[in-house]
This record gives sequence, structure tokens and C-alpha cells, in this order.
Amino acid sequence: RKIIFYQMSSMTRLLSGDGTAQVAEIILFPVLGLIIGSFMRELHKTKLKIPYTPILLVVGLIGGAFWDHFGTIGRSSLHLSDIDPHGILLIFVPILVFESAFNADFHIFKRALYQILLLAGPGIGISFLLVAVVMKVILGYDDDEMSWEAALVLGTMVSATDPVAVVALLKELGAPHSFSTIIEGESLLNDGTAIVFFSIFLKLAEG
Repeated sequence: RKIIFYQMSSMTRLLSGDGTAQVAEIILFPVLGLIIGSFMRELHKTKLKIPYTPILLVVGLIGGAFWDHFGTIGRSSLHLSDIDPHGILLIFVPILVFESAFNADFHIFKRALYQILLLAGPGIGISFLLVAVVMKVILGYDDDEMSWEAALVLGTMVSATDPVAVVALLKELGAPHSFSTIIEGESLLNDGTAIVFFSIFLKLAEG
């Protein structure tokens, strides 16, 4: 509730004075992004068969690197880059989780449940342990720079990925639906595993 109130207060401040122009710029970038995404998706349906997800990544990298050369559009992207991280969690994560759960094939999900649990449980554990080993052993961070607990916190943060672009690309390439369901199912469950270990390691890191 506090986060929602903070977001509403920030929007109220934007609407006062010159903030109206900023609100228009903030709305401009998502609308333009939807238009570009739709165009790339339609382009993929033509004979060119250009995968639209990598193209969107390239467009995003170019826009982020040269935002100051795009005038109003660049300022719009800059405003969005200052969004509160909790706002991203409140807006995008529920949408992504709902989309994956809504489109998942229940019968395939049930048949592949053991594989999904294996990836979302021990798979995540192996992943964050490997990240911690890389940070401490291979990259050589000492305890003053990063403790083992902090390395494990970092590992849990980067291990719980959301394979939206990967699943979209698999569907474009005609991969087996069961394979896509396993990946989507793992992404639905790995967040819970990651948040539990993240909370534990964060408490240990804080002493």
C-alpha cells in the first residue's frame, strides 16, 4: 500500500506545473514501443522471416546508447529509466506471471511436473552456487569486497530468469510445445525458490 501511495503521489506531482509534458513523454515511449514491436512481428510473418525478439533487443540497445540524439523520444525513455524498482515489480511481474500461467497447457504441465520441479528447485540451487563460486574463486573477490553470503545473494538474484523472449522464439521456430511448457513452468516456480533463498542469504549477509 505504501508503494502504491508513493507512485500515486509521484504522478500527482508530475501532473502539477510542467509535469503534464513529462507525463505525455512517459506515455509516448511505451506506445512507440508497442508500435515498433507490432511492426517487427508483422515483418516476421513475411517472407523475410526475421525473428522480432533479437531485433527488438538491438533497437533497445541503440535507443539506450543514443537516447540524447532522439529528442522527445529520448527524453521519454530517460523518464522511464527513473521509474521506482518497486513500480516495475508491481506492473510487469504480475503481468508476466499471469501470461505464462494463463497460456500454459495444464495437461503437459502436469506430465512434466517432475522435470519442472527439478529445474525450479535443485536447478536454481546449482545455478546460484555456481555464480557464488565464480565471484569468489574465479574472479577472486575477497571477503572485504564480497563475502560468500553476498555472493550467494547475487547468485539468487540472477538465477531466477524469466524466459519470455526465449519462449517466444521457440514458438516462432516451431519447437515442441512440451519443451516450451517445461521452460515456462520452471519460470513460474523459480521465483518462489529464489525469493526464499534470497531472504535467507540476505539475513546472513546483514549479520
